[in-house]
Amino acid sequence: MYTISYLIVTNILKIRAPNIFMKDYVGGAEYVTLNWLKRFKKIEYEIVPDIDLVYLDLCMNKKVKKDNILEIIDKLKLHVDNVVLDYYLDCKLHNNTDIFKKILDNEIILDMKIGTNVNISQFFNKHILEFIKDRPVGYDFLYYSLKYSKKYIGILQHLGDIPLSLKFYIYHFKELLNYLESLAELMYLLASVIREKTWVQALIHNKDKVHLLTPSRGAIKKAGLDKLDYTVIFPYVGLDSTILNYSCKNKDNYAVFFARPYRTKGILEAVKIFKLARKKGYLQRLYIIGGNINDITSKYNNESDIVNLGRIKDKNEVYKILSKAQMNIYPSISDAFGITILESLAVYTPVIMYYNEANYEYFSKSKLIKIVKLFNKNEFLNKINEIINNNIEIDEYTYNLILSHLDWNKIVNNIEEHLLNIINDIK
Repeated sequence: MYTISYLIVTNILKIRAPNIFMKDYVGGAEYVTLNWLKRFKKIEYEIVPDIDLVYLDLCMNKKVKKDNILEIIDKLKLHVDNVVLDYYLDCKLHNNTDIFKKILDNEIILDMKIGTNVNISQFFNKHILEFIKDRPVGYDFLYYSLKYSKKYIGILQHLGDIPLSLKFYIYHFKELLNYLESLAELMYLLASVIREKTWVQALIHNKDKVHLLTPSRGAIKKAGLDKLDYTVIFPYVGLDSTILNYSCKNKDNYAVFFARPYRTKGILEAVKIFKLARKKGYLQRLYIIGGNINDITSKYNNESDIVNLGRIKDKNEVYKILSKAQMNIYPSISDAFGITILESLAVYTPVIMYYNEANYEYFSKSKLIKIVKLFNKNEFLNKINEIINNNIEIDEYTYNLILSHLDWNKIVNNIEEHLLNIINDIK
């Protein structure tokens, strides 16, 4: 006990928490990060700001002001490294990332989201040079962490969401072109794969310094990092217990697509599948829940049977709509662990999804989950018909899976103990 206490005092975790200064979070990773940080009791930490979506909105898109960020830091009571924060707020960080060398030197790093969703195009020339120099592309924080830190602990919440095997893209090229409806988007996706592979190689090259936390064995295998030291953290995310108030077996004749409306999340595929199901008389309406209205979802504004609800801030309203849906149509190819799938199960709404190695480990055992071979719309339609013609039954596995995610404090306490064990083992 004395040893652990000593380590906590002398080794404050340096935490990378991208988008934590965002007013409205873009996805589950930010939601998980905040809930972890505000529940840590034994671990002291300091957030090291990195180039993220908020930084782009502050410095390039001019959608955010310094005061907005400072208000969020104060409101959430976040502990932030002031040296790097000054670079961040003054829009000088992208030209001075070598500051990480000093800040991360001989420190223990906790990277809450391995990877970055800053677009390649914004720093294209810089990324080309990084690729030539065999550095992790677009990810200076990872480069300096692996080179100078004492230990790098990373969480699989971004890296490995999309398939990283080039064989996957060669074998499914035609299906992917139809799925994304854009050759340019497919090329961009391939560029993202190449970029993420540089992160994987950097982690493997520095494996003696790396310990990974993963929501499943499937997720880390999908990322190609299963030969490194890792710990499976499950559950790693909690549910709002009020969601159970909306659990419902009596459904209306509509489906939902509950995710950010991105191509790789399957928004275009979901609409195609819904239209096929509507022709067969299986469903009357599709509600799109999540994210902001974009160029994809706005084109359905004139279609009465496809309703884009966008981001709904009131969770209770989300649960109400989700609970009455006959199913969640979720043909995503980008996931490490689907939080929205878990929320669907909690309100007894079946989910039909494409096979995903990362999700399969836990969700395949639930009778409310129907897993379909990739890009097989006919099989998807058969599963829709199967759900419509059968009563909803909650099996013991699904019930226990839901219960295991209802206590955030218990979940984070378990995670904190795992982190302390990793810290205590550092030589």
